[in-house]
Amino acid sequence: MDNPMPTGPSALRTSIRLSLQYSFLYSVLSAFVFALAYWFTQYEVQDWVLDQMRSDAGTLAKTFEASGKEALFERVDALAEVSFENARVYQLLNVDGVIMSGNLASTLEIPLPDFVPAEELPLAGDIHDEVSGYWLRVDEIGPYLLIQGTGDHLVLEILEALGIALVVGYLAVVTIGLIAGVWIGRITERRIAAISNTLSEVSSGNLASRIPISSNPRDDLSRLSAEINSMLGQITRLLESQEQISNDIAHDMRTPLQHLRQRLEKLRDSQAIRPDDISTSLEQTEEIISTFNALLRIAQIEGSDRRERFAWVDLCGVIVNVTEVFEPAAEDAGIRLTSKVPDEQLEVFGDSNLITQLLSNLVENAIKHCPEGTMVSVSGDMSLANPTLRISDNGPGIECADRERIFRRFFRREKSRNSPGNGLGLALVKAICDLHGAEMIVSDNCPGAVFEIRFLQ
Repeated sequence: MDNPMPTGPSALRTSIRLSLQYSFLYSVLSAFVFALAYWFTQYEVQDWVLDQMRSDAGTLAKTFEASGKEALFERVDALAEVSFENARVYQLLNVDGVIMSGNLASTLEIPLPDFVPAEELPLAGDIHDEVSGYWLRVDEIGPYLLIQGTGDHLVLEILEALGIALVVGYLAVVTIGLIAGVWIGRITERRIAAISNTLSEVSSGNLASRIPISSNPRDDLSRLSAEINSMLGQITRLLESQEQISNDIAHDMRTPLQHLRQRLEKLRDSQAIRPDDISTSLEQTEEIISTFNALLRIAQIEGSDRRERFAWVDLCGVIVNVTEVFEPAAEDAGIRLTSKVPDEQLEVFGDSNLITQLLSNLVENAIKHCPEGTMVSVSGDMSLANPTLRISDNGPGIECADRERIFRRFFRREKSRNSPGNGLGLALVKAICDLHGAEMIVSDNCPGAVFEIRFLQ
């Protein structure tokens, strides 16, 4: 017997290791995303600062155009005065480089750098404690040169708050990822262990063992467990069917074999062999061979893949051919056999010979078990968008308790115990339906029975 999959520390470490590897990958990707967010925020805030200075320069230019240079000087001085602790700096120079207004005590060398440390600017008054430098911008307003600067304290505060939030968020993501990785790893390992233990029990002979799953499986392991349970159920049903077949063969074949043996023993001891005895022995032999052939055909249909022979089959043609073949037998039995097919083509994808066998068995079964004067009807139509075969009669019908059992091998109702047959005709019909994925429905015709084969394609 194969060793079951390990469920100890080694397997557990493997499951957790895989989960932690994915957590590490997620942490690296999160760090990259957070760093990118930090850089993009810094870029956007700096761009916003420069846009603000560009907008202020445009406003001052409009003031100069509308009110002249005196209004421009006053406006620049006013902006410098309201700048708290020199958070913003201004300087207006004329064409000779003379300071006309602003809060810068001396001129700066042109061209100006984009960023200047705060201690390098000649500022009058106190400087904000958190200002480490200024972003500078130069604009021309008429004959004057406007120099503006904005302290970096606002940007630093925003970036500081963002950095703290990103670091805390990253640590939370890493911590939660590690905890979730270990937790998911343990859950996954327990579920894999349940699958492994179930398969181990089945291999030990406990075919009733099943993997516990939820009523509504949504993940891959649940779907896999459901499919394994379905497979185990199918194996159990097949084994039970084989056991039932063996019991049925032993029970139903014992009597004809005993009769054949007795007749052969009688022929052996008889001085004169009569032709009737030989004919009867041959008939019993043919009956036994016919039974085994039927069993072999059912096994071939159930056990082999005949779908390679599938093609598009016209049910209307099958109905017409089968009813024509069985009309003479129905007339001899005093039964009226009719057929009804739709005007449009009724096609299914399947094996033409097997579908013909299916319909032939049902029609033959109806003729055999219905009394004289019964009407048997064979029809085809589209039921719920599915091609459907329907065989109905107004005979004695089938009791509700027998509607499932009639498809079992060798099943014979009490009323048909003395009639010819081996009880395998409807079992063959059921095997053909299963091969084609068709649904078999038996219902009451009040009186009589209706066999409906719905091809779910």
